[in-house]
Amino acid sequence: MSLNPNTANLRGLCIIRSLVIAGQFGAVFYAETQLGWLLPYVMLKLLLAAISVFAVFSWWRSFRSWPVTDIELFVHLCVDIVGFSAVLYFSGGANNPFISYLLVPLCISAATLAWAYAWTLSALACAAYSLLLFFFIPLEAVAPLHHQHGMSPNTHILGMWASFLVSALLISYFVFKMAQRLRQRENELARSREHRLQDEQMLAVATLAAGTAHEFGTPLSTMKVILEDLAEQKTAEDAEDIRLLEQQLDHCKDILNKLVSTARDLSEGEVISINAGDYLAELAERWQVLRPACELQTEISANTAALALRLDGTVSQAILNLLNNAADVSPDHIGLALSHSSSELIFAIKDRGPGLSPEQASILTKAFISTKGKGRGLGLFLSHATANRYGGTLSWQQREGGGSQVELILPLDKIQRPA
Repeated sequence: MSLNPNTANLRGLCIIRSLVIAGQFGAVFYAETQLGWLLPYVMLKLLLAAISVFAVFSWWRSFRSWPVTDIELFVHLCVDIVGFSAVLYFSGGANNPFISYLLVPLCISAATLAWAYAWTLSALACAAYSLLLFFFIPLEAVAPLHHQHGMSPNTHILGMWASFLVSALLISYFVFKMAQRLRQRENELARSREHRLQDEQMLAVATLAAGTAHEFGTPLSTMKVILEDLAEQKTAEDAEDIRLLEQQLDHCKDILNKLVSTARDLSEGEVISINAGDYLAELAERWQVLRPACELQTEISANTAALALRLDGTVSQAILNLLNNAADVSPDHIGLALSHSSSELIFAIKDRGPGLSPEQASILTKAFISTKGKGRGLGLFLSHATANRYGGTLSWQQREGGGSQVELILPLDKIQRPA
C-alpha cells in the first residue's frame, strides 16, 4: 500500500531525529565522563529524554491509519526547532557548532510543505538563533576568544549568525521553488499517464467497435432480405410490425454508416463547420428519432446560437450518450441547454431522475462501470474522453428540486471557427 507523502516524510523525519538524539546523548556522555566540562547534565538529559519520548510517539503516529496533514508535519518540525534550541541554550547557545542543525527542519519544510509553512519555520529558526546569541548558559570550551557571557558577540559569531540568516532565506525560497516545480512535474506526469491509459482504453473500444460494425453487416443484410420476403407475403395484421422492423433495421445501418464515417473523418482530421443554433437543432432532431417517446426541451440564447463552431462527430455522439443516460432515468423531463462564456462552450444535459450518490459520481469517467446496473459503462467514459481530447471537462452536479445536470464544457479557442 502506498504511503501518504506526509506520512513518509514524517517517518524520514523520525529517523533523522533519532540519529540526532543518539548523537546528542553520546556527546553529553563524552563531555561528562571524558572531558569534564561543566554543564547542567541533569537538565540536558531530561530534555533529550523528553525529545526521545516525542520521537517514539511520532514513529507510532506514522503507522496510524489516518493520514498526516501538512499542519501536523509543520508542528513536528516546530517541535524539533524549539526542543533542539532548548538543548543549545544549556550547552553554549550560538557558540555551539551543532546550531547549524536548525537548517535541517527548514530544508524539510521547504521541500515538502506549502510556502506559508516554510517561511514561518524559517522565521522561527532565525528567531531561535538570534535569541541564542544573547541568552545561553556558557560553555567555555566552545566559546571563541573575547566572547564572554554577558558581553556582545564578537565578529566571528555575528558572521555565523549572518551566514545562517542568508542560508535560511535561500533555502526557504529556492529549495521551495525547486520542490514546487518537481511536484508540478509529478502532477503533469500523473495526468499524462492517466490520459495515456485512457487513450489505450479508447483504442480498445474503437477496435472492438470497428470489428462489431464489420460483423453486423452480414446479419443485417440477411435480415433485410428476409423482411423483404415477408413484406411480399404480409397480412394486414403484420404490415405495421414489418414496417417498424424495416425502420429499425434501416436505423441500425445508419448507425453503422455513421460510425464508419466518423472514424474516417477523425483519421483525416475532418470537422464540420456549423452555427451553434443549427447544431443544437440537428442534435435534438437526431436524438428524437432515436427516442421518439421522450420529450426534449432545448434552450439557447441568440448570442450563443450565432457562434460559428468547428466540431467532429465525437462531440455529437458524446451529447447523444448523455441524453440517452438522462432518458433512461427521466424520460419525461429532459433538457439540453447550450450556452457560452468568454472562453467556454457549455452543453448542459438536465433530468429529474434520482441523481447520483458520491460513490457513483466518483466513477463516472471509468470504462465498463455503469451507474444504471443494466448499462455497459461506456457512454460516460466516451463522453469524458471526448472532453479531454478537446481540453475540456465533463462535470456532474445535483439539481435543485431533484435530478442531475451533466455539463460538457469545451474551450472556445479549440472549437470556434475563425471569423
